[in-house]
Amino acid sequence: MSSGPEWNEVERPMLAHLDALGWETLVWSERQLADRVDRSSDRDVVLEQRLRSLLSRLNRRPGRESWLDESRIKAATAELRSMPAGTKLLEANRRATKLLLRGVTVAGVAGWDGARDRTINYVDWEDWSANDFLAVSQFPVATPGKAPNIRPDVTLFVNGIPLVLIEAKPPGSESGIANAIDQLRRYANQRGTATPEGAEQLFWTNQFTVATTGERAEAATFTALPEHYMAWKDPFPSTCEGVAESLGKAAAAVTQQELLTAGMLAPERLLDIVRHFTLFMEVGAGRTAKIVSRYQQYRGVHKAIQRLLTGETKTSNREIDRRGGIIWHTQGSGKSLTMAFLIRAMRSHPELRRFKVVLVTDRTDLERQLRETAALVGETIKVARNGPKARTLLRQPGPAVVMVMIQKMGDKGRGGEGVEAGEVLPILNESESILVMVDEAHRSHASVLHANLMNALPNAARIGFTGTPIIMGKRKKTREIFGGYLDRYTLADSEADGSTVPILYEGRTTDAAVKGASRMDEVFFRWFADLTESQRETLQRKYATVGQVLEAPELIEAKARDILRHYVSTVMPDRLKGMVVATSRKACVRYRAAFNKARDELIREIEQRQLHPTNGSGPTTDPDESFLRNAALNLDLIRTLDFVPVISGDHNDPPHYGQWTHKPSQQQHIDSFKLPLGLGDEKHSPVALLIVKSMLLTGFDAPQAQALYLDRLIQEAELLQAIARVNRTAPKKDHGLVVDYYGVSAQLTRALTAYANADGKILDPDVDGALRPLITEIEKLEPQRQRIRQLFVQRGIDPVPTVGAIEACVQLLADERLRAEFDVALRTFLTTFDTVLPRPEALPFVDDVNLFGEIQIRTRRRYRDTPDGDFDPYKYKEKVRQLIDAHVTVLDLSQKIKPLPITDPAFHAHVKAMGSDRAQASEMEHAARYHVRTHLDEDPVYYAKLSERIDEILDRLEERWDQIAFELEELIDEMNAGRTDEEDTGLDPATELPFHNQMAEKLATSESDASTRLIDLTRHLVDRIRQIIRVVGFWDNAHKQDELRKAIKRTLDDSDLFDFDSLDESSAELVALAKANQHRLS
Repeated sequence: MSSGPEWNEVERPMLAHLDALGWETLVWSERQLADRVDRSSDRDVVLEQRLRSLLSRLNRRPGRESWLDESRIKAATAELRSMPAGTKLLEANRRATKLLLRGVTVAGVAGWDGARDRTINYVDWEDWSANDFLAVSQFPVATPGKAPNIRPDVTLFVNGIPLVLIEAKPPGSESGIANAIDQLRRYANQRGTATPEGAEQLFWTNQFTVATTGERAEAATFTALPEHYMAWKDPFPSTCEGVAESLGKAAAAVTQQELLTAGMLAPERLLDIVRHFTLFMEVGAGRTAKIVSRYQQYRGVHKAIQRLLTGETKTSNREIDRRGGIIWHTQGSGKSLTMAFLIRAMRSHPELRRFKVVLVTDRTDLERQLRETAALVGETIKVARNGPKARTLLRQPGPAVVMVMIQKMGDKGRGGEGVEAGEVLPILNESESILVMVDEAHRSHASVLHANLMNALPNAARIGFTGTPIIMGKRKKTREIFGGYLDRYTLADSEADGSTVPILYEGRTTDAAVKGASRMDEVFFRWFADLTESQRETLQRKYATVGQVLEAPELIEAKARDILRHYVSTVMPDRLKGMVVATSRKACVRYRAAFNKARDELIREIEQRQLHPTNGSGPTTDPDESFLRNAALNLDLIRTLDFVPVISGDHNDPPHYGQWTHKPSQQQHIDSFKLPLGLGDEKHSPVALLIVKSMLLTGFDAPQAQALYLDRLIQEAELLQAIARVNRTAPKKDHGLVVDYYGVSAQLTRALTAYANADGKILDPDVDGALRPLITEIEKLEPQRQRIRQLFVQRGIDPVPTVGAIEACVQLLADERLRAEFDVALRTFLTTFDTVLPRPEALPFVDDVNLFGEIQIRTRRRYRDTPDGDFDPYKYKEKVRQLIDAHVTVLDLSQKIKPLPITDPAFHAHVKAMGSDRAQASEMEHAARYHVRTHLDEDPVYYAKLSERIDEILDRLEERWDQIAFELEELIDEMNAGRTDEEDTGLDPATELPFHNQMAEKLATSESDASTRLIDLTRHLVDRIRQIIRVVGFWDNAHKQDELRKAIKRTLDDSDLFDFDSLDESSAELVALAKANQHRLS
């Protein structure tokens, strides 16, 4: 039986919760389990007998017995259990998911309905209670090749089919979720290793995975990157209070695991999510991913469904249709997917499946997503790209999905596709079974076309999707057009969930927008301070208006140099990108030339100063010197940086605009911009900055974009839409930046205030943290530093950069919970520090960063939290890593504190150099434990006993560090000498004793000759194993491994030394042992 905090505090409570929700729960280590799952091999991932039984039960003639015979059942199970050779995992999952949702077609039954082909259903989607729900703890699955077998903590089966995998880690560790996700990705072969390390067949039918530590729990599909895992914070249609009551605890004590279990894993909810809330979509760079909904999408869809079912129609109330409203989900929260999920859910509802759904959008990516959804329900999307086509499709009766593509602004008269917003439509269809969904419902061209559509479809229901509804200014408010809010997911919600990142504001101008003579004076003084007053006056006379000033080549060049320096020092180190918003199309083109010039000037300055890339360079008291040194680290990348305008075209454009207005070229530039920054290959691109006027400021999703450089007036909803371009999540991106070169802070304040009071009442949480000044980050540094210091000071240690103090800190952090608290506090501090760098306000904290970083490195290596003791790759960003790496290099810490294995000849000298007895004892203890962990699979019994001996030494000698160090040194010498044949069995210690001791644990007889018989059996069995595994590619051949398991089982059975009920488990363990020792047995 399992034990420890992972089992007691995470896995066992989850199994108990699942049991309360209606799942049958089993723990694999229980002896009786084999009879209850009827599994013949560790390679079987589908529980075939359960599936066969359920197929017969679920597929019956109306009011009669099952119509399935053996051949049809066999055909149905074979469809799920086998895939064509060479099928990639994602395609296998797509194929299996389609089978789950739609069933498999087989030959009909003679004498029934003309013997027409019939569909065998694997799941009863209409009556969830008719299905079988089984949760298995520690379900073992064999892997191909040399990788060890995997054992997911909890596997959820529906009708014997594995749909969900759950990986648990102990509570309290900051890296617990990251480690669980990494393990799930290993199970699915998603880490990009050269050789397979998981069991892909287990993921053919998988719908999503869960990583949990109890307090935290996050879900995503097996294709997701770590940053895409999200908590399920709303158990809708239940509530947090409802979950708390069912568990007998206070609402404040409910954990993320309990909310996720109730919200995603309750049987009825799970089937709903699988049926309606998963899909496949392209996610950029030619990559396709499987998507599962987030909680706000699930909630929003069901609220919309409920309103459609219960709201009054226009005919019934003789005023307006009340079946719709607004779904206000903030930018970056997945509104387009919510639309797709809604359509999919409607198509399986008896009262809504007859609806014609009309989607108003200008986004082709949404069209692609909906095509996939429509295919799942046997439907084809009909796209209206012009007025006549729209009239034809809308006039047709009956259900359909019609996408009305709006002509984008600027496309009129240039052959652009789409229906013109102002195009008047007559009454086309008076059916009430029509739903109009308007994408980006706040936009003026969408609302104009929507008004025309409401005239053409007078009795239709209508739902508007928006991230920033119109609530200020002269335009008609979004609520006046669509009605009240169906669901709201705020900026604060999104940031708290990690769906988006917070946005910081930094003003690079004087205190206001450019207007009036005095403001223009300020602009010229700021950007041309090196000119004489007479020269500035001459320049100012040349550019008399605000527009001319913002287009002035001299001013654009000055700003381009500043933007480039900001980008290179702040954004580029983490290989992120930016967007520049210019005042006109002419300014966009001029900015490109100015950036090229600024880049070349920077390269020459670095080369002229003969600065060389060196890890020893970092912040200095001279900001310019610091900037150039750090820029030199990336000189090769700077040489390749590209800056690309994306602008609309006009008939009278100069010829050189063509390369920036040509649609195919624009798409290439946009696709390139979406790739991570790099020297330029299939997966990277040197396009660092997109330069735009209005294009791409709404509906554009580029997670790599971190900085938005504003150089024109922009306000109201457009302003909030624009800044949302930098709130998407991406690796090493914990915030977005709005860098203001125009002075829109007043407009931002007005817009955010209006959205904070959208309902006529204070709604601070809706916009709280949406945009905050960079100064707020600077102000956080001192309290965050003090929080870390107090962790040590309160326990009697002053953290100063001396050998003794650092060692005392490392010893204190032996406590795992305190170590987790330190990790969390340090991560927060270093994240803020990285945000402030390279501003001079960060310099007073450099020594603390180096000190705390060194303490963490020494702690990681002492306690072997990671194999090499380095930083967790999920945690720290490039600027901080460069700084701490420089510190480590200067002190030569890489070699001094390198975590040597106990087998290294220099290990004992390495330990002696550590000084105090306590430090030496600590290093030996954790090195020995790490050695045991890494070799446990090779000889489980022997290494378990070694672990017990380490515990015994520490318990017996308590804190007598000199004696502990002495006995641990003796134990390590013994471990390095290798195990011996203590019982004088005559067996080889390396190849035979591991099998002997494993079998001895299961002996079921006390006869006097049992020991001798077991020795003989061991020799015979190991010889037999050696013969069988000699086949080339044996560990890549599942069939051969199963033959080995069966041969071992027969041999054990023939020996009469073991209980028959234990043979399946024992034979599987011995196959795993052979696999772990294959290098010795081959």
